[in-house]
Parts: sequence; C-alpha cells; structure tokens
Amino acid sequence: MKKIFILFLIGSLLILSGCGPSVRVFSDIDDSGRFEQYATYSFLDFTDGNKKTITGMELERIRVAFARELEQRGLKFVEENGDVSVQITVYHREARDHYYYPPGSYSHMKRAIVVDLYDNQTRKHVWHCAAVGELVYDPSERAVRLSEVAAEIFEKYPAEKSEEI
Repeated sequence: MKKIFILFLIGSLLILSGCGPSVRVFSDIDDSGRFEQYATYSFLDFTDGNKKTITGMELERIRVAFARELEQRGLKFVEENGDVSVQITVYHREARDHYYYPPGSYSHMKRAIVVDLYDNQTRKHVWHCAAVGELVYDPSERAVRLSEVAAEIFEKYPAEKSEEI
C-alpha cells in the first residue's frame, strides 16, 4: 500500500510540474529587416485597451523589461524617431484546457505579450513575437516572471546580444 501511495504521489507531482508558469513563444520575421544596423529604438504608446485594463505600474514594468532586452542587443532608447519603433500589446482571453486523465477540464485566463518592431526608414513591419501562457493573477509574482518572459521573447530576436554589456 505504501508503494502505491508513493507512486501515486510521484505521478501527481510530475503531472503538476507541467502546470507551472510556462510560456510558448512564436515569432515571425521580415527578411528585409536590417537588424544588425539598427542602433536606436522608440516605443509606440500602449493601446487604449491596455491602458484601461492594466495598471500604469505594470505597463511601466513591461516597458522596462523590454527596454533592457533591446539595450542588451546594442540598441539605445530615443524619445522619438528611432531606427525602429517598438509596439508592445498585451492580450487576455479565457481558455479551457481538457484533460483526459483524470477526466475533466480547467478554465483559466491566457495572457499574450506581443512585441512588434517597425523599421522607420522603410516603414515596414520587420519583426513580430508573442509569448502566450496562463495569466498569473498575483501582480508581484507576475512582475518577477516578466523579465524571464521578455528574455524568452528576445531569444527569437534576429540580432545577437551586444558584447559591450
């Protein structure tokens, strides 16, 4: 009986370990992008929907996390007219996952953080990347995870990290 309980406990822990805060990252690139030549970036404003549904503190944390990643790739922030404009958008939607063992389903909120880069010289959309995962409801826990999510997104960025940093 003890062995069965231990096996059940180990199996449960393995199943639950797959339910942690993970994200899936998707990206698309325009091959005409001049990623190694970009030296400066400017942020486009958050959407009105994001401003209404996300606190100003969190929007600032998001912007800082993405600025850090851009600067690690050698880009410098300028208020306007950077080589690239960066648009960050956050989406929320309800999701239902179905499990076949044990039978049932699980409803939760999914969150996607999307980054789009626009080449300001050619006026082209050159890079799109999104991280999608389960919404973490605790703001302090979300803040801790944000830097990791931004880093995961920028693993898909087509230019290398700068050696200067």
